[in-house]
Amino acid sequence: MHGDEATVTLLSERLDVTKGTVVSAIKKLVEADMLDHERYGSVALTEKGREQALNIYRRHAHLSFLFTEILGFDKEKAQNLACIMEHEMDSETDGRLFALTDYFCQALREGAAWFKELRVEMDDPSRLPTPLVALKPGMKGIVNRVTSNGLLRKRLMEMGLVPGTEITFLKTSPLGDPLEFEIGGRNLALRRSEAATVWVRRKKENESHDAT
Repeated sequence: MHGDEATVTLLSERLDVTKGTVVSAIKKLVEADMLDHERYGSVALTEKGREQALNIYRRHAHLSFLFTEILGFDKEKAQNLACIMEHEMDSETDGRLFALTDYFCQALREGAAWFKELRVEMDDPSRLPTPLVALKPGMKGIVNRVTSNGLLRKRLMEMGLVPGTEITFLKTSPLGDPLEFEIGGRNLALRRSEAATVWVRRKKENESHDAT
């Protein structure tokens, strides 16, 4: 509160909500042993409340950094995303996400080539993986991953749909299913449900296959 005494009136003004909303929230926090509140007086955090507030603040700061410095979102959007996530994260998610952020942060400081390439990929949505079924006739893609399991996954892999393989969408059958593709000089027919489990990165014109 920037050094001001936290009262119901001040909280209502700063948060742009009614006093009734503030009183209701304070009551719940007092019952949870997060706040001490004297009737008609100021509000103060308990030890438990301070610990929780510090955790939320730390999460907010770390998430904001992740969204701005790593993912490249503008500050306002980063703040909004952080506010949404910070209250819902459990300790496991907290730890794993922060470890990932610190790893990226180190790569950023060191100017790692792979991190620069990652930023280029993130800044160009057209290069992000998409289901094979989302391509249009004539488009080419490079297989990124296969998300199906069991026998279907095995069959698709045996067809040659493995990461790094180039595939071209040829045409859709008159009835809309199956879809016809070209892979390794041979034609391949896949049902839409099958093609939906094969993710590809769209290959741009004049892009060499080695670029994958």
